[in-house]
Amino acid sequence: MTGVAITGWALRTPLGDTPDVVLARLLGGEHGATGERGGLLAPVRSEPGKSRHRRFLPRMALLGMDVALEAAAHSGLGGGDGDRVGVFAGVGGLHGYWAETRPALAGQDNGGGTWQRGFRLLHPFWLLRRLSNNAHALFAAEIEAHGEGMTFGGRNAGGQALVCAQHALEEGAVDVAVVMAYDSLCEPESAPELAMRGMTTSARVSDLRGPYDDGAGGFVPGEAAAAVVLELPGRAGERGLGRIEASVAADGDRAEPAAATVGRVAGRISRGEAIVDGVGLANPAFDRAEREAVGAVLGPRAWLLSTSASLGQVGAPTAILQAIVLTEILRCGTVPPIAALKRPSPGPLDPGLHPRATSDRAVLGVSASPPGLACAVRVELP
Repeated sequence: MTGVAITGWALRTPLGDTPDVVLARLLGGEHGATGERGGLLAPVRSEPGKSRHRRFLPRMALLGMDVALEAAAHSGLGGGDGDRVGVFAGVGGLHGYWAETRPALAGQDNGGGTWQRGFRLLHPFWLLRRLSNNAHALFAAEIEAHGEGMTFGGRNAGGQALVCAQHALEEGAVDVAVVMAYDSLCEPESAPELAMRGMTTSARVSDLRGPYDDGAGGFVPGEAAAAVVLELPGRAGERGLGRIEASVAADGDRAEPAAATVGRVAGRISRGEAIVDGVGLANPAFDRAEREAVGAVLGPRAWLLSTSASLGQVGAPTAILQAIVLTEILRCGTVPPIAALKRPSPGPLDPGLHPRATSDRAVLGVSASPPGLACAVRVELP
């Protein structure tokens, strides 16, 4: 058995706010997509809890704080060992938060009077609220974590944070690592860019086709926040919920990585798993190439599921969500179907139309994001 132990977790997703609720809805073949034709999104339905940090953090960062605090409590993390606790954060990227900035900019021109024309409407901390490490710093202060840590940016940031935390634990830099990530591809500057690149679906909810379907026409942008607490197996003992190993790779592409890169990163940590959670871009050409690349690693008969078919593409927290949800799938012994999959396209790997029982104790998850970034996570029951 390899990797580090998960001793606590929490999440916020378009399908719910607890792993058991998310799993039940995945098993029911549900997806979180909502909206009209050409504008489907999969938002988190809940709002952040009350927080004294609200003046410094926007909504998704507050959700990131919420899940990090819940995961820490779930693990039993307490005071007294803060010097050996590290925080590793993944932030999807900087956003314009147009609901706040648009009123301040709408009346501006090339002349003077910028304050009177709208800048006076901006929050006095509007720039400080945009710092990418705010949630990391405030959470670390909240739990008095003084150990080594790092903040990563981009849509693969959660995977990078997992890898860094794993190395920190294995090298003895920290005894406990809290890994948190949040992101939204539903923001006004994200969803249109994805649509312009032809990555997102233009279907109605009733006509939506999931990844690996003959009629797939793009994914649904989503958002999420997730956190796990990691420890070495010897320290975790019976508190371990599962074990995780993560790896990341890049190939320099400005868009999503080549499918071969996904296969390469999967091959680094695979030990012959029979189940894989795919990238799920719902792009027929990429889906086909991904199945060939991953099938060459796991074999053509491995079962294929897609959590992103239900949750949407959520960016930075993807790998952490996979760690949580895939562990829960193994614990319940049932692999969920791929949401909105009606007619599986031919190729290696076996996409699931219906729930399937399994006694496997390990599963692989892969993800991909621009610029040319791939991630694989392997989870195993203790």
